Order: sequence, then structure tokens, then C-alpha cells
Amino acid sequence: MPCFTMLPQSFLLFLLLITIPTSMSDSFDNGPRYDYGFRNDDGFFAGELLLWGVASTTSGALELTSSVRQSTGHAFHQRSLGPVSSFSATFVFLIIPPENLDGLSGHGIAFTLSTKTEFMFSALPSQYLGILDAENNGNVTNQLFAVEFDTVQNHEFEDIDDNHVGIDVNSMVSINSHTAGYYTANGTFAPLRLASGEPMQVWMDYDGNSHNLNVSLAPYLKQKPQRPLLSSTVNLTSVLGNDSFYAGFSSATGALWSNHYIIGWSFNTTGEAQLVNYTGMSQVIENVRQKIDDGQEAHRSNNQRGIVLPIIIPTVFVILVIPAVVYVLKKKAGKNGRWEIECGTPSFTYKDLATATRSFSDTMVLGKGGFGKVYKGVLQTSKQIVAIKRVSPESMQGMKEFIAEITILGQLRHRNLVQLLGYSRHKNELLLVYDYMPNGSLDRVLHGQDRQVLDWVYRLNIIKGIASGLFYLHEDWEKVVIHRDIKTSNVLLDCEMKARLSDFGLARLHNHGTDAHTTRFAGTWGYIAPELARLGRATKETDVFAFGVVMLEVACGRRPIEVNNSGEPVLLTDWVLHAWESGSVLMTVDPRLEDYIREEVELVLKLGLLCSHSVPSARPCMRLVMQYLEKDVPLPDFQPCFFSITIRDDGVDQYIMPFTSVATATGGLSGGR
Repeated sequence: MPCFTMLPQSFLLFLLLITIPTSMSDSFDNGPRYDYGFRNDDGFFAGELLLWGVASTTSGALELTSSVRQSTGHAFHQRSLGPVSSFSATFVFLIIPPENLDGLSGHGIAFTLSTKTEFMFSALPSQYLGILDAENNGNVTNQLFAVEFDTVQNHEFEDIDDNHVGIDVNSMVSINSHTAGYYTANGTFAPLRLASGEPMQVWMDYDGNSHNLNVSLAPYLKQKPQRPLLSSTVNLTSVLGNDSFYAGFSSATGALWSNHYIIGWSFNTTGEAQLVNYTGMSQVIENVRQKIDDGQEAHRSNNQRGIVLPIIIPTVFVILVIPAVVYVLKKKAGKNGRWEIECGTPSFTYKDLATATRSFSDTMVLGKGGFGKVYKGVLQTSKQIVAIKRVSPESMQGMKEFIAEITILGQLRHRNLVQLLGYSRHKNELLLVYDYMPNGSLDRVLHGQDRQVLDWVYRLNIIKGIASGLFYLHEDWEKVVIHRDIKTSNVLLDCEMKARLSDFGLARLHNHGTDAHTTRFAGTWGYIAPELARLGRATKETDVFAFGVVMLEVACGRRPIEVNNSGEPVLLTDWVLHAWESGSVLMTVDPRLEDYIREEVELVLKLGLLCSHSVPSARPCMRLVMQYLEKDVPLPDFQPCFFSITIRDDGVDQYIMPFTSVATATGGLSGGR
């Protein structure tokens, strides 16, 4: 057993009352005994479970996570097993999502086998489920196997949906997955919602000879389905080696929380694992539900007192003193009510974020903007490095934009979007907490004082990453998200120089098949489409226009607008088009680039011009852009004259303006934030 002294984070060690077989077989049964289940009282026996993070025992159940955002919980059997051979496991779990969030929940549970337990001290919450992190995800040295019960779809890990069971080997990308459910006796598939608040039972059977793994799922108290939900060939010996291993559970929450419970658990290497005391488990389930109901009722009661008292007391006061007090307090109560409805309870305390940033020291500042400053911080509990945007009271970005960023970005999950981890507020200050991007913004890399010379491979991957993020926003998510401020300063680069779209304070969303009702002008000069300048109406096409400018900016290493020797502004799009007309489009490529593939650069330059076409209907959708970039579909063989012809757009003949006229259309407008 590894030594756990001098750990990087504090944790409580709980022992679980279980019965250890007198033989030394690798088997145990963790479940309710008589009228009790998982316990942390004085009835201890040796050789029990170890719990880390926020995991605890409550109401006779093992509670992996509670109503704490961005947290992890782990429970592992203290005695090591193995080396790995055939085994059978079964357990009953319960995932209770937060109230009134339309089916949204925190992340899920992972049944885990690992040769070591130290991984849990560096593993991240949210999409990593507390078993891996961005650095070691996919490494064969992890020696980790997991079956995930995931309630959030993460495109970063190629998740099939937001309600699935997956088999993971050293990576969060599942080797096999299936929508949660079970096959009935007549062979039909019956779906189950993992985060439904209803208990479910899992069965796993692994044959060490054939390496066949079967995973089955069914509602609690139903028999084990004859046909498994998942069946895969997994050589666990090659994953875990011939070393001993530990068995247990991991769970995590993200921007949203859920309560994750294990009600009973059995593991057997000599026969079929069984949970025999279903009567006891049923009582434990009722105890857990009662606890949750009591907590929610107390929360509702507190909310009601928080609303009623500020109204009653000022009303009595107002009758006796000043009528003006009523108006002020009602207005304030309305604002607070809107905040709580749209954003929920803050995820972090101001004290936590102040500690993380050394009291918002200037030495921790990553950048500044119209909203305020962004700080680097280290969360004390998880040791996770984060970026904290501190919105000042005088900021141009007001409450509406702040709420928009929380409500929109908090629901999005994609490998090319910056992850919002949570938020806080303190008096008039507003704070957003994000994943930390160590390589800063694309704008700084391309144009900063310490600008880096990115080779073409990195640049092309960055362009593809931005395109992938925009495709998700426009077409692949459940709603359409219009970003409205695509530019290189809003593209951040992670530790692998992969692109992440950020800053969703101006974003708006609407249903697929409908139009956005956004007429307020927003954006940054140089990235603004002509129709946006004229009409102020943001659409998917205006995002595509800005992305086209970004493509040219990455390839050419020039800003969207530069001043020529005569002191006149010159648009990058105009400059590239003229170079193409003169037959020397490659002369626009960033002179710092030495090695690049001619065909790829030409593709990016011409596609950038096409995306930033003056007429919206001439621009490709992001799905088609992705196909062009991946060379699944060839780019049409259009010529420079294509940018100054007459076409029909929405049934009306329009003359396509040359790019020089775009400067005229946007020249008198102010930029973004």
C-alpha cells in the first residue's frame, strides 16, 4: 500500500463497515447490513474503504459528491487485489441532479481499476471525472481502466451523447460506449436517464481468458438483463500489468453539481458478485431521498425568507416613513431574483478566489480589457491553475453580458471552447473562473512584443480548432450560439497550442430553424461583416465573416487593418485579394514562415476570402468549412472576379462589393470591448 503522508491536499479518511471473507480471495461485499449500510460511526473493522475529496458516508450510503461544484470524490477498497484475472462486480448507484435545471446535471460516476491510487490527487473534476487530467489523458503509463456513467456530453472526448455508459482505457475517450439503458426479455432497447434521481444496478463480468468484458444496466430491483448493454474485448493484463490493483469509484462535478451515491457494491474473483440485502438497500435509498428533500426544502425556505422579509419589513417601514424606499427595494429585489433564476448559487466564494490570486496581486495579472483584469490563480483545495476574470463595477461589460457568459458558456462542452468552471460575486464585483490557458491569446502570439514564430502545422491546427468550435456553436449543439466577437484576442491557446474560443459575454443563442432577435451592434472593427455594419443584425454568417478574417490573419501574420505609407487604412482581405489578382497570392504569407505546404496555404487564403465574402449567402456554413479544411470536399475553383459579380441573395439582386468598400462601411463604427 503506498504511503499517503505529505499529501498535496488534505482529506478525511473514513472507514467503511464491511465483512471481509476469512479466505484471502479477492472478493468483498460493501452494502447494507441489517438496518444500516455504509457507515462512519464507531463500528469500525480493519481493511475497509478509503475515501478522498468530498466523498463521505451519509444516511447509510456512500456519497461520492454532494452539492459542491468543481469537486471530486473517490472511494477505493483499501486492500489491493490481483494481479487481474476474471472477476464479477455489481453495484447500485443513484444520481440526483439539482432542482429546476431542465435535466442538466453535474458529471457522472466511474467504476475504476488502477494499479495506483496517487492519480486521484492530480486528477481534475468536470469532464475528467476525477480519474485523469489534461496532461496524462491517453498515456499508457496510467495503468487505469474505468467504466464511466457519464451525464454530460464532451465533444473533446468524442462522447456520443449526454447520457451514456463507456469503457475507458487510460483515456477519457471511450473504446466502446452506448446510450444508457437495457435490453428487455424480448430484445427491445429501453433507455434510462442516468441523472433521473432513480436508483439503478450495474453488473460487470470479465473473463480473464477470452478478455471479454460485459457491462449491463437495469432499473433497481429488476433482474440482470440477458443481453449486456456493452460487450468488448479488453486485455486488462496489458492495461494493469501483473501488478496488484485497486478497485473503487470516482465521481466529479463541474459548473453544475449532482449528488452521486453508491448504495451497495460487491466484487468477486471466484464467482458471481451478488448484493443480497435489497431490503436494507431500499431503506438506504429512502433515507438518501429524504435527506435530499429536507435539504431542498430548507433551501426553498431560506429563499422564501430571503424574498419575503426584504419586502415585508420595508413595507411596514414605508407606511410609517418614506414611500421612496419601496421603489428602491423592489427594484433591487427584482435584480437579485433575476440573478438567482438565471445563474443559481455562486460556485466559488470571494475568499477562495482572493486566496488563489494572492489577494488579486498585480504579479498575477494575465491581461486587461474593457471589462477589467484577468488573473492567474491556484485553487487551494484542488491545486488547479485557473484564470479569473474580475469584472469591475465601471466595466463596459455590464450585468447582462455577465449573465450571458454564465448561462451560455456554462452549458457548452467542447475541446475548442474555454471551459467555464464557475463564478462568484462580491459587492459590485463579478468574477468568472475559467480553465487556465498557459500560451495566452492567439493575438499575442501573432502580434505581441514577444511574438512567437509558429510553424505552419501549428497554425493550420489552430485554424481547424477554431472552425471546430464554431461548427459546434452553430450546428452541433442543441441550440444555435452566435458568438458575435470572433477575433484572435478571443482565441486562447492551451498547453498543446490548440485553439480555444473564449469570451462569450456578447454571445446570443436561439433555437435551430429560427432567427436570432439580435439587432444591437457588437463586434470589433476589422472583423465586422458589411451587413452587420449596415443593419446591426448578427447571424451565423457574420461569425463566419469574422472567422474568414482570422484565417487570413493567421496565415499572413498581419492585423485585419493596417495603415499604408500614405496613412490610409488597408484591409487585410483587400490586400490578399489584390495579391491574388496579380497572380502572387503566396506573397501574402507570413515571411517568418519557412516550411509550409503550398496547397494548404493556398486553401486557407482562398477559403479565408470566401468566408469573408461581402454577401452573406456566398459564405460557406461551418460544416462545409470543416469539410474544406479536412479536404473531404474540394474547394470550388473560383477566381478573384467572383468577389465582384452580381448574384441573388434572399431573392434580391445584389452587387457584391469589393473589399475596399467594406472599409467604407465599417470605418465610422467603434470596435468591440
